Amino acid sequence: MNNRKTGEVLAHFSNGDQQKIYITGVLMRPKIVLLTEKPSKNDKAMDEINFGTCNVDKARTIKIYLSNITEVTAKWQLNYISFPNKATIGHNTTTPWELENMQKTDDPDVFEFDTTDGSLRGKSLPLRKMPEGLSIPPVPKDDQERQLLPQTILVNFRPKKNILYKSKFRFTVSNGISCDVILKGHGSYEEDKD
Repeated sequence: MNNRKTGEVLAHFSNGDQQKIYITGVLMRPKIVLLTEKPSKNDKAMDEINFGTCNVDKARTIKIYLSNITEVTAKWQLNYISFPNKATIGHNTTTPWELENMQKTDDPDVFEFDTTDGSLRGKSLPLRKMPEGLSIPPVPKDDQERQLLPQTILVNFRPKKNILYKSKFRFTVSNGISCDVILKGHGSYEEDKD
């Protein structure tokens, strides 16, 4: 993101001359976006990633990609954000997404990130689209392009009980624009759920 401002400065000199100087200032702020291999299936929350159902003795891993859409280096850090509990007015007006949020357990410890902070140069190369809708990182041509790849982060889901888990995390960007993600998954005692 950048904001461009233009203006002028009028300089007066002791000999009576004056000079108009035109200036342009550009404030550039880093902004990161979160990309996934598969698009969200939740129309109400596009920033929600679903791990599905997983046995409590096992883990499920997904890849997410952080991409810097600006030319400014983004220094980021992952932070847990308490998921808000909303009061309901009546069950007849409650949407399925609101009902799910009332039944969830907000336990961030069941979601493990292999990287929780870093620096991401911009502008990141875009992910390639595969025929099945999967997005994968591009193949870099040289070392310079390798530095502009989106950052791959592995997220593990390790449920503790047979319940729905849902937690919110924020990728906070120093002096920039952050992005949020909601992770959810359901624990199971059934052995056939991996």
